[in-house]
Amino acid sequence: MLLAWEMGEGLGHAARLLWLAQRLREQGWVPVVAARDPAALAERYRAAHVPVIATPPHRSCFSGPGRFRAASYADIMGVCGYADLKQLAAVVRAWDEVLRSQAPDLIIADYSPLLSLAAFARIPLICIGDGFVTPPGMAGGHFPLLGDPVPHQWQPAELLHAAQRVQAARGLAEPMSLAQVIEGVGQVVCVPPELDIYAASRTLPASGPWERPAPPLAKPEGAFPFAYLRMSHPLSHRVLQVWREHHLAGECYLHGAGRETVSALERAGIRVHVTPPPLREALSRASMLIHHGGIGALEEALMAGRPQLLLPRHLEQSLHSQRLLASLPGNVCARAGTSLQSLRERLPELLLDRDGRLGAVAQKTATRLTARPDNSWAALQRLLGSLF
Repeated sequence: MLLAWEMGEGLGHAARLLWLAQRLREQGWVPVVAARDPAALAERYRAAHVPVIATPPHRSCFSGPGRFRAASYADIMGVCGYADLKQLAAVVRAWDEVLRSQAPDLIIADYSPLLSLAAFARIPLICIGDGFVTPPGMAGGHFPLLGDPVPHQWQPAELLHAAQRVQAARGLAEPMSLAQVIEGVGQVVCVPPELDIYAASRTLPASGPWERPAPPLAKPEGAFPFAYLRMSHPLSHRVLQVWREHHLAGECYLHGAGRETVSALERAGIRVHVTPPPLREALSRASMLIHHGGIGALEEALMAGRPQLLLPRHLEQSLHSQRLLASLPGNVCARAGTSLQSLRERLPELLLDRDGRLGAVAQKTATRLTARPDNSWAALQRLLGSLF
């Protein structure tokens, strides 16, 4: 069995596939993981004796002008290779070599649109992941739009034609739509329906976390925020400045923080971690999580019963944040252009939560969500049972 992660940043994909590999091995499978970043969680993979290989590299097909903005998942397929026929053919050939050497009976693909084409009509492939990376196909084989309507970077019909030409050159069946490539033989959407950005377009709702989550954490005494931020985002600096000005104790992990920033925060009573602590452990002490809206951290804080202040950096995080705010109360989002003055007016009340409203709502939501019996592991087992 091959488990693969081809696109996406962060440790969430690596952790998800390690968890799956260990449990599938207990059922008799022999898993190998193909990772975009084989160094991610490398020590944990070695300790678990799960072999890891590198995915074939690919480059962005977007050359501007301006910033890349996907209209639908078709543009994401375009940017990773479908918009360049030569690159698409080359990466698929590289995947063919991997598939020949590994000879998997089954592929579990997490955000892997290029591998999905390499395996199409040859090897059963199950698509897994959060809502953003597992889009449903619509009537006519189209994908739902991502947020506000914008022009496609590439015409989906042209991307489909490129995929069909690659398949024809390999003497293999041609897909009738881009959605057919991505859907594989089945999908497992491993977030609660409340976090699924495509919830309104799915025939079947998202399956929830991989296993039934632990009960919510006990509500902490007093205000004690925890922040997990990238300092490349301007809003991170403004939020930390206001937090520091109020000398409110807390903790943070800051990617790319300079020595002066760290010193200033620690003088204000805010502990700065050198390496990211386990999030559940940090949340056990925290009254609020401040982060960019990555789906893993977002879900963990939600299940732990912690309010969240979201500072999205890119489209995926913005869509997850919008979905959270629309479906579950007790969370707040700050737009990228929020001024320092506006933060000085609003942020202290959010951090202190003097009336306890945000914390109480978060606890109530977590109690409801963690009581659900459904999970993605059970959904995957049903799919495997239908295939083998």
